[in-house]
Amino acid sequence: MVRIKVVALSPLKVLIPSSAIRMHHRRVVFALILGIFLYLLGTPAQAAQTQLAECQIGSSSSCPALSAQEVYGLYGNISDSAIWISGDGTTSGTATQTFALMNHGSTNNSGWLLLMKGTKGTANFGYTSSPFTSSTYTLNPTSLTNDTTTDAVFSAYGTYPVSNAVVAFSNPTYGSTVNGGDIASNIWGAWVWNQTFASQTMYTRLTTNTDIYTDAYTNVRTALYMNGANNYFSYQIGYARYGFNISPCKSARWGIVWNNESSWSSCDDSVGLGLSDGSPGDIPSWNGVTAAYGQTNANGANGGLGPMAFQLWGRKADPAFGTAQTLTSSTPNANQINLNWSAPASGTVSEYVVQYKKNSAPDWSAANTFRITTPTASPSASISGLDQATTYNFRVWARSSSDSSATPLTGNVTTPSAAIASVTLNTANPIYRSPSTLTASVNAVGRATFYAQGKVIPGCKNLLTTISTVTCTWTPSFHTYVNIKVTYAPNAVPSQVSSSSLNILVAARAAGSKKR
Repeated sequence: MVRIKVVALSPLKVLIPSSAIRMHHRRVVFALILGIFLYLLGTPAQAAQTQLAECQIGSSSSCPALSAQEVYGLYGNISDSAIWISGDGTTSGTATQTFALMNHGSTNNSGWLLLMKGTKGTANFGYTSSPFTSSTYTLNPTSLTNDTTTDAVFSAYGTYPVSNAVVAFSNPTYGSTVNGGDIASNIWGAWVWNQTFASQTMYTRLTTNTDIYTDAYTNVRTALYMNGANNYFSYQIGYARYGFNISPCKSARWGIVWNNESSWSSCDDSVGLGLSDGSPGDIPSWNGVTAAYGQTNANGANGGLGPMAFQLWGRKADPAFGTAQTLTSSTPNANQINLNWSAPASGTVSEYVVQYKKNSAPDWSAANTFRITTPTASPSASISGLDQATTYNFRVWARSSSDSSATPLTGNVTTPSAAIASVTLNTANPIYRSPSTLTASVNAVGRATFYAQGKVIPGCKNLLTTISTVTCTWTPSFHTYVNIKVTYAPNAVPSQVSSSSLNILVAARAAGSKKR
């Protein structure tokens, strides 16, 4: 909550020598007050930073990731899974869920988000189908699995900006899938097309015309349709168009259109995704096309492998935001660590992600994680509930509005052992038979017992401490020097006992005071 403090102005005392001067001074005072009011009204309040509750980034709608790569960087995930991401790839976006490929040893096989998938022979992905005419269209969005057994379109397809896309073709009507294409030995075990472009949603990419290769068929890279010396897709010698949302005569959202004539008055074959002929895959319409790998022109697909299943994946660029700097720490008690750091050397920080784990943990897969939003120029975090005398590892990641740190700021801190620091009395001159307050200072929650002259003070045995203090009411029964001792055992390690003591002179009661 932002609070604006309005300071009342003291009355202005003015000597008024005449009515004219009095009117002038009234105007000055009024203008001054009005100016101050408008300043307070128009000046934006500076919000304090907020340390949010712990959550695992990417695991829930309240804690979305900016990318699959960010989740891998945070936790080292190597298991592919459904994750929550920011729908528009920013720290303020609405969370949405999709399936992610984590780390598989190379950029080409890692960090991909599933945007769309279709079964063999489906009619849901023709050139004029809903996925290509509406950016808000979804289909079976809970089918969060890496397969082609269900048609699905996820909301990230229409909202999440990517700069790299893969379409993986598999399960052809004729012949069998070959693991190849633009990515040899790819994670999908499919024939893959891979294309980079300026960051945008995949919906925008597939509905915006971009001719990547045109005219001579030899301009089209052979990895799109040939497996070595053999064909995977059918093709035609002559002329070709390859790209997104192409329509020289046949149409394709992402594909190749072949023609043996330069006029493009008629097209003989189209391959790819979102074809005007219908199903995704290979849709030849002329018997003269070259036979695809393992096929002949005599089969039912005119030399192609026929309709296929597919998956459409998108990938954001790897995190590249700067690293926070200068991590420092303090340990105000045995269960708490306070951290401070400074912003990256460049860029505007939207928020920070802080992680910590015990040094004994083998990796960061189960690390505690929380976010610092609306950070100040001197960001900080406070972590409590820690074990005493334990070394913790810390990492701080910075986020811009749409990116995250490539590497984190790291540090190690060891919490102190829980112990009693001191015992004090609220008065320097305690009086015989008069109550006084004893206070023991500790640095963790535990139990304390107070003694006077070696005997437990009544009502002051095994008192539960706060994280910093515990008190005892003592009524002296001696008027001499008294030894006060406090023993303390932290809850975390009850066998670890420490003590503190003081010697104090108890004065006799004042003359004439009433005896008890």
